[in-house]
Amino acid sequence: MITNKENKIWTLFLVVVGFLCLLLLRYSQSDIIKITMLHTANICAMLSVISYKKSINKYEISIFCFLCVQYLFTVTPGPSSMNDIVSTSYLLSYRYGASSRSLIPTIIDFFTNGGFISKYFVWNFIFCTTIFLSFIISVYLGTIIQRWQKDNDLKIFTIFLTLLYLSCFVSPAAYYGVENFGRFEIFAFLFMLILVVIIDKPIIRWLVPLLALLVLATHIMFVIMYIPFVIIMLLYEIFTKTGEKKQSILLLAVTLLIIFSALLLYVLFYKQTFVFGDAQSFSEYLSTKTDLIFNKNLVHAMMYSELQDHKIEYNSRVSVLFSGNLTILINIPLIILFIFFWLKCYFNEKKKIMKFFFLLPILILPFQSLTFFMFFDFGRYIIMMLSIQFMLIFYFIYVKNETVLLVARKTIPFIKRNAFFIILIFLTMMFLGPITEIAPGERIFSAFQRYGKIINKILGH
Repeated sequence: MITNKENKIWTLFLVVVGFLCLLLLRYSQSDIIKITMLHTANICAMLSVISYKKSINKYEISIFCFLCVQYLFTVTPGPSSMNDIVSTSYLLSYRYGASSRSLIPTIIDFFTNGGFISKYFVWNFIFCTTIFLSFIISVYLGTIIQRWQKDNDLKIFTIFLTLLYLSCFVSPAAYYGVENFGRFEIFAFLFMLILVVIIDKPIIRWLVPLLALLVLATHIMFVIMYIPFVIIMLLYEIFTKTGEKKQSILLLAVTLLIIFSALLLYVLFYKQTFVFGDAQSFSEYLSTKTDLIFNKNLVHAMMYSELQDHKIEYNSRVSVLFSGNLTILINIPLIILFIFFWLKCYFNEKKKIMKFFFLLPILILPFQSLTFFMFFDFGRYIIMMLSIQFMLIFYFIYVKNETVLLVARKTIPFIKRNAFFIILIFLTMMFLGPITEIAPGERIFSAFQRYGKIINKILGH
């Protein structure tokens, strides 16, 4: 039996080893050493989490194994065949100016010590982050299920919600495929999960403004997607923690001040920070710094293009027959399910201020939907929108919100009565696979085309 003191020493040892690996990673010139240290640091990080928790339960292990199996059976691009939009993004560090997505490239730049950026290092960096995110999701969900081990009804609901999340079209497996592998959303999602863990902790909760800033620095578009989630979480703290209300209000004010100040500074001054005057000269320089796939058109689009350029490309691609529309269509049942759940919470809540609170998860949906009228990566946005909805429900179950628990209990008879059909739906969604950058996955498209031909024959067309 390991004592608390021994456990703390082991945790500290893992943290120190991980930190030393990162130092060696930064200053080593060898790709082999860098990649080895990267994977070692990742393993140390996962073991540190287990050590800090003092255990890992069967649900956490099962979910992580399930996600790893999904990853193994997903067609993931190799270092030489990554999506060029993704690989180009990893080159735009703050060293060359403040682009809308410079945080993660700056981390890459830091670990390569401003030197040559190898496609093998970037691929392994993405791989490690993807595995670590999958691990954290597993720990988070497994911990919540374990929390209700002695309450059969809530255990059933939590397992139902977990299986729905892991099998639906916006599951974590969406980030394993060719088009989404390495998207910056995985980093923002990781920051959000850390925020969920620390938000009710007395001292470290003051890291929330920093995490929110990191999310914004990861990609400026996340101000529409993830910052509303941060605000909802902070408002919940204000509404429920009466003894710490002033601190919670101050924390929300500081977070909003930092976010909007950073956003304003970026909009006003980002062009003045550019080292290279145009995409052509920047691309010529980058060709000497990396063997990643990229092209100057993408460099121009990500750093030098104007809003008008995005609107022209949007109008040229989005129409009634745009494949991304199908991405929204197939997720409408899940959107309706979330809206129904929050409305049930609204009508079951007795406190007026909390009634208002349960409308917020519904109200952020139309706000986040603004992205569908600005950018055409419909698949990426629907993944973020619905992942946030899942995480909100999981969090309220974890903190034992009485209204959410009441609504969860009321769904148990329906779940038990329709267990066979629910499992069938889960298996069908998992078979069709998660959505991609813009559209549904190939298997979903194939199914729609097949059924379309059958319907045409029935109708005599």
